[in-house]
Amino acid sequence: MRTVRAGLRTTLVLLAAIVSTAAAMAGPPDPRSDPERFRRAIEELNSRALPSGEALAQAVGGAVAIDAKLRGRCAPSSIRLGRLEPVSLDGMVTALIVKGQIENAWLVSVKLDNCPPADPLRVLLFRAPDGQRLQAIFAGQGESLAWPTLARGALRATVAQAAARLRLADPKCTPRELTPVSVRVAGQSDDLGPNVYGIRLKGSWQEVWAFAPCGHSIGVPISFTADGKGGAYWDIDEAAIVYRN
Repeated sequence: MRTVRAGLRTTLVLLAAIVSTAAAMAGPPDPRSDPERFRRAIEELNSRALPSGEALAQAVGGAVAIDAKLRGRCAPSSIRLGRLEPVSLDGMVTALIVKGQIENAWLVSVKLDNCPPADPLRVLLFRAPDGQRLQAIFAGQGESLAWPTLARGALRATVAQAAARLRLADPKCTPRELTPVSVRVAGQSDDLGPNVYGIRLKGSWQEVWAFAPCGHSIGVPISFTADGKGGAYWDIDEAAIVYRN
């Protein structure tokens, strides 16, 4: 049993870090000022037009193509994009906004056409400070509720557990890398809070991260609990890991 906290120190500091370029605001919000100002800054940032059109298709398509090459996966001839979900309050994204390296970021679910049935990919999309240029990177496969910073820590943990189980069950199987081929939400608490620009401030949920090395199937159950400050704890029950040949 292991528990780790991943996230931000406090929601207040996180909100204060968001950079607003609205004409009425000169510079980033002050953490000592009225919290209402923080709310306005975030809302203004996310009131701008979403990425769209050919620029969006090229950015996401490029990320999908790179992932297919790196993981040896099917390269689709066409893709279908889901709704863009802002992740402005994710710790990594916030840091990039504060540094002036990006304007904002979104997660988007991508279904692959003309490929064998598989879970949709998750792609993390960034827009440059100029409000025009887009860049996208592979962020996982499946339906995880974990925001990017949290998912990155969970990935390291689940990969370590899957690799340990694989060494015991099939020492001859030594894949170059392990990445989940599926992530499914297995349950959630009644008090699970809504998605607030990428994070959840209360409640808990459970997921199963699945791996398929050398034709085997390894399911690693992981539970998340929001800490109320923009972060979350995660926990893996090693005894509940499922391995199938």
